Amino acid sequence: MAKLALLIGVSEYEPGFTPLPAARKDVEAMEQVLRNPEIGGFDHVIPLINPQQHEMGVAIQTLFDGRHRDDLLLLFFSGHGIKDESGKLYFAARNTRKNLQGKIFEATAVAASSVYKFMSDSRSRREVVILDCCFSGAFAEGMSAKDDGFVDIRNQLGGEGRAVLTSSTSTQYSFAQLGADTSTYTGYIVEGLETGAADKNEDGWISVDELHEYATKAVQEATPAMKPEIYAIKEGYKINLAKAPIDDPKLIYRREVDYWVRDGEIINMGRIPLTKRQKELALKPDEASAIEAEVLKPYQDYEENLQEYQKAFIEATQGKLPVSDNTRADLKRLQQALGLRDEDIALIEAPIIAENSPSLPPLPLRNSNFKYYIKVCIIGIIGVVVGGTVVSFFRPPPQTCANKEQYSLNGRISLGEKILLKQDTNLEKEVGVKAFAQGDCLTAIIEFQAYRAANPSDPEALIYLNNAKARQQQNQIKIAVSVPIGESQNIAKEMLRGVAQVQNQVNSSNGINGKALEVAIANDDNDPNTASNIATEFVKDMSILAVVGHNASRATIPAASVYQNAGLVMISPTSYARNITSIANIGNYIFLTAPSVSSIVDSISRYAITEKRKTNFLICVDKNPDNGSVKDSFIEAIKRAGGTLNPIDCNLDDSKFNPQVVLSQAIKKGANALVLAFYIDKSRDKTGRGDALIRANQGQLALFGTPSLYTKETLEQGQNINDITMSVPWHPTAFPNNPFASNAMELWKVPITWRTATSYDATIAIVKGLQQSKTREDLQKALHSPGLSVNGATGKIQFFTQSGDRKDNPIFLVKVQKIAGTDKYEFVPIKP
Repeated sequence: MAKLALLIGVSEYEPGFTPLPAARKDVEAMEQVLRNPEIGGFDHVIPLINPQQHEMGVAIQTLFDGRHRDDLLLLFFSGHGIKDESGKLYFAARNTRKNLQGKIFEATAVAASSVYKFMSDSRSRREVVILDCCFSGAFAEGMSAKDDGFVDIRNQLGGEGRAVLTSSTSTQYSFAQLGADTSTYTGYIVEGLETGAADKNEDGWISVDELHEYATKAVQEATPAMKPEIYAIKEGYKINLAKAPIDDPKLIYRREVDYWVRDGEIINMGRIPLTKRQKELALKPDEASAIEAEVLKPYQDYEENLQEYQKAFIEATQGKLPVSDNTRADLKRLQQALGLRDEDIALIEAPIIAENSPSLPPLPLRNSNFKYYIKVCIIGIIGVVVGGTVVSFFRPPPQTCANKEQYSLNGRISLGEKILLKQDTNLEKEVGVKAFAQGDCLTAIIEFQAYRAANPSDPEALIYLNNAKARQQQNQIKIAVSVPIGESQNIAKEMLRGVAQVQNQVNSSNGINGKALEVAIANDDNDPNTASNIATEFVKDMSILAVVGHNASRATIPAASVYQNAGLVMISPTSYARNITSIANIGNYIFLTAPSVSSIVDSISRYAITEKRKTNFLICVDKNPDNGSVKDSFIEAIKRAGGTLNPIDCNLDDSKFNPQVVLSQAIKKGANALVLAFYIDKSRDKTGRGDALIRANQGQLALFGTPSLYTKETLEQGQNINDITMSVPWHPTAFPNNPFASNAMELWKVPITWRTATSYDATIAIVKGLQQSKTREDLQKALHSPGLSVNGATGKIQFFTQSGDRKDNPIFLVKVQKIAGTDKYEFVPIKP
């Protein structure tokens, strides 16, 4: 039975990360209390300062390896926590680096998933993790119980299980206390242990939940915007970490002081019992004063933070109101550093604004700071005495951001009042969404701008930002977009980036005939029923003049029927089933910017047969109806190009499917090419049979696929997917003189795909049509007009008069190829 602790502090980083000098001090302070035999009593405490990634990973694994069931293991980390695009948490090491787009090189950081594995593989049933880093709450999202029997642990050692204490939620930044040696959270963790004040039940032991309760209370008194959390499995929250003195006079007096504190100060009534208690405990006056100061310190820190912000606000504004957007962004950053809430700064700013605003100019239509006018207007109703005269400067409030539309689909549709991309969020985005829902446009704009400064790749935030600005302007025109967030968040974001890029581009100029573009976002999960229900909601909202979407054909086709019957334009940017635009005759409201399935399969089949000399094709498919349609098209295209279809049935949904057997039989029947008509994305390949087939192939058959395989999940297959050929409607190198690609990279800071390009094209076509129309019917006619054309990401966009298919849809062949000098893969164009 042993107590072991690993304390990691990373204060020095590569360029791109802010140094954290408090991290080293955090480790030193934790080491002192854990080594102390009268407090932590740990047998082994290993401090690890500024380790490299491999050193950190080995140390963490070593902590949990080879332990006994009743060992108590404690892992402490103070440093940078980083979330990637998919929401996965990484712990930054001394050598952690970022690429030019701000994305970390995963191999240089320690993944939280690795730590989960080390913990789960350990025999110890008492594991405690204390994380003082940004997004630390995200660590618990992957935590799972490992229950393989009861273990009898002596009562004084506390509960059995696992517990994680975090300085913040999964979306929050953590705060370093300005001017302090240790960070805010760790400082109060240490204080609770060192003084024994965390022993709430006064039994002589400090359990994990008691320590959390103590630190949380102190942290939120000092920095109320910071929200520590605790996550426990089984009885993990009852694990006893340290001893606490029972009869210590200083601890007894501290508890008495704590009782008499109200609103940050000791009330007068408490002075008499405190003086009496001081004498009973034989404490010297300076000892009593020191204890009182320590108890009051969180409140004093909070007051000092308020004063710091007040001073900065006065200096930044210098009597000039309203506050500029740049100044507001700076103030927002200071607010975050100080750990202050929006309500804290509102109380600071209101009297200063009132004092410096004896009168107000007329409210400009596009003024993004009207919130502060409104605050002054409220004060103005009461009146301000200027030279003995009561001056009222009330102005009627402008239209708010509040969503007046009511959609009845369990939160699947949002203009800005709810977060749909739940893995992409933090406190700023949450506050922005809340402000939008409450009708506070300015706060929504400020919060979304602050969020995007650190998270530029999130398209939902940019759409919400532009929606808030559009509503503030009070003169907007609305469209909608439907994407599969639940089934494939990456594909959803790719599509939303195309829509958001057009919206941002349009609203940064003169809008659409002077009207700002507003976009409603829906999550249809690629589910036919959900897509149809969303289409019904969009149709009922008469302010929506067009829809971009849906993604998969199985969702697009049922939704298209609803749009067609109601007369609402839909342009699908990613669906290429051949029967989408055939659901109606002349007067069709359904359009496509994705290439037709015939052009996709024809280009691949011709290339495979004429260039790669492949003649015998094994086509493997799953039950997804989209892929079944593609298989039929491939069969026809292969025959047209002079190839043959291999007779072996390759059905991934067959419960007896054996990839080795299927491949062996197909090769015996002459197969030299394998067409993948299924998703490589593991979230959609529930059986894992597609993955098994790819691994089993081992280069035996040349690989071919459709645009649906143009995903990062495909690239993650590595060598198994090398040289696969597919056709796509866009590639970064395909349109060298088109500014779309460079503009997209500047806006999103991440590589983009063909889905972003075709979604951009669908949206820009709608914008072009809306410049010539005011109704749904007029827009449909404009899009079908032979005279309508617009330059998009993939060249000139025009639609056929009857079908709604795009004219002259471009198609390009690409293949997967290893990036020289790395173990990564990329899509590269195949030169004609």
